[in-house]
Amino acid sequence: MVNPDTCKRYHVLSGCGIFFCAMKGDDRLAARKNPLSDKAYELYKSGMKLVDIATQLNCSDATIRTWKNRYKWDDNASETFQKKNETKRNVSKNKDKTTGKKLTPKQEAFAAEYIRNGGNATQAAKNAGYSERTARQIGNENLTKHDISNQIAEQMECIEKEQHRDIMSLADIQERRSKIAKGEVVDGRGLKPEFTDQLRAMDGLEKALTIAEKQKIEREEKEKREKAPLWTVPITDITSDFVEIYRTVHEAFAGEVDVHEIVSKGGRGSIKSNFWGDLAYETIRQDPQAHIVYTRRYKVDLRGSVYNQFMKTVIRYNDVDNWDFKQSPMCAVYKPTGQTVMFVGADKPISLKSFNVPFGYVKLLIHEECDEMAGVEQMDNIEDTFLRSDTPALDIKIFNPPKSKNNFMNQYVEECRNKTQTRICHSYYYNVPVKWLGKRFFERAEWFKVHKPLYYRNNYLGEVTGTGGGIFDNVEERTITDTEIENLPFLYYGLDFGFEHPQTFEVAYYDEDADTLYCVAEVFAKRCKNSTFARKIKKYIEEEIICDSARPDAIAEMQDWGFNAIGAKKRWGSGKGRDYCWEWLQQTTKIVVDPERCPHLAHELTTLEHEQLADGSFSDAYPKIGEDCVMALIYGLNRVIMESRRNNGLYDDEIDEEEDDEEYED
Repeated sequence: MVNPDTCKRYHVLSGCGIFFCAMKGDDRLAARKNPLSDKAYELYKSGMKLVDIATQLNCSDATIRTWKNRYKWDDNASETFQKKNETKRNVSKNKDKTTGKKLTPKQEAFAAEYIRNGGNATQAAKNAGYSERTARQIGNENLTKHDISNQIAEQMECIEKEQHRDIMSLADIQERRSKIAKGEVVDGRGLKPEFTDQLRAMDGLEKALTIAEKQKIEREEKEKREKAPLWTVPITDITSDFVEIYRTVHEAFAGEVDVHEIVSKGGRGSIKSNFWGDLAYETIRQDPQAHIVYTRRYKVDLRGSVYNQFMKTVIRYNDVDNWDFKQSPMCAVYKPTGQTVMFVGADKPISLKSFNVPFGYVKLLIHEECDEMAGVEQMDNIEDTFLRSDTPALDIKIFNPPKSKNNFMNQYVEECRNKTQTRICHSYYYNVPVKWLGKRFFERAEWFKVHKPLYYRNNYLGEVTGTGGGIFDNVEERTITDTEIENLPFLYYGLDFGFEHPQTFEVAYYDEDADTLYCVAEVFAKRCKNSTFARKIKKYIEEEIICDSARPDAIAEMQDWGFNAIGAKKRWGSGKGRDYCWEWLQQTTKIVVDPERCPHLAHELTTLEHEQLADGSFSDAYPKIGEDCVMALIYGLNRVIMESRRNNGLYDDEIDEEEDDEEYED
């Protein structure tokens, strides 16, 4: 060790590396140039690699590299030598320089991951797809293989060239730090200076290289995604029902359309699950940061449905070797990247919080058989768990429409028709090639079409047909034109008061000859004062409006404001008179309702049902909740209905026409 009194030591940190020098304070400190350096230079000019020079001269790789930098070998080399050396450096990285054998995909992945993570062989082996149990052993073995080590060295040289800096590689830094820690490193003069600053500088260089490599990988992944073709699933695997929605998915991922939710519904055999399984597979292959989550209400149903369905998708694309299907937790792992397809049940909300992706984000959240869920809110909670607002993710809801319009998913579909960020897709079995489903499937569908049409419409076409407990089966929803309304000889007007429950006003015409009722207008409001509601219907102020007689105060207010308002006659005899009003509506040949002019009445007429009892039968009672529009319609038709009762002798007491008229006027 040199006496510090006789030698002043300086270290210079430059952008190209770290160098140590000693100022001459004593002649004894004058170091001579190592004669081996000249020999090494001659070998370098001949085109020999640094590692081979080190082997021949029995020196370390670091020493040869130090001589190369210190004595500026590249500056002194001839133009011919530089071109020759450059050619050698550009030899394919995929081949062993000795054997000419290509690396396997896993070996290539290992080399890339080893450089990316800063020299962790075990983690590199795991990320490359090797078994976690043997990753440590295989990682160490790979480093001893000449072809793989050459691959790593070549890639590091490319990184150095790309960065336009003559700096040490990550491997060099790690090796040098190890030798410094052991006190094995000396400078060119044989001195052992303090290395605190040197270690600090190499720390910074190592971090810089790691960041640069990470940024490079991110750039490459981004370029790969941008260059990926739109149609990566063969068009022959997609029926006409899904073409438009498939484009929408890709446009949403690219940020070209503001869509966050897709409702995919349809009947049996319409390949909904197949399509979304294909798209989930494609998403994993296209985006290395993407993960998929499948859900069903009950965890026990996952394996026999969506789990097996996705496995079939992987098998169909002949890609089983790249996937690891696990039972606990239930998931499928894409080995080359570590991406996951998770299968979770919604029956244990607390357990959902434990699910987390190791990197990236959830790009597709797919709810299968979502009509089995407890409600839309349950799916919303799951969405809050897995989806982030800052990522191009989609929430997919798949189901076969239940019979009843009252089912929450059928109602949700109607709500979604006005949502700009939601798309609805309906698919049909008859657009699927026969060879996909089999001839027998189509034969059974045709049999049900002929012999059980309602079953066919619901199960095979995905139509909402009712449960069997529907009250009105004589409703026709269609547009009623202005010309039709103008040709009606007169109209009936009914008003049902309300505040906490809706206040409703219905306009209708009854064609006695055709026994057909036409519903042509309505006014509907919640938590609305009578004065405010009166302004909404002021254009009908000269018409006779029959109101709910249970509110004489409200009727009086209407009369004070100039309306020809009267109370409905409710001489309903033994108490079954209310039922008779409903039965009268049921027994008309047809109730024509315009869903645009009377949306709330149309909804009630098509969704109201008798209460279903425990044994599966239906009660005879008519609903008393959610029937506000129907009651307003009944009040408006009060004269017609009471005349029908009179003709059928259904009054318990005798009331002459004069008394009837007096009651209306009251």
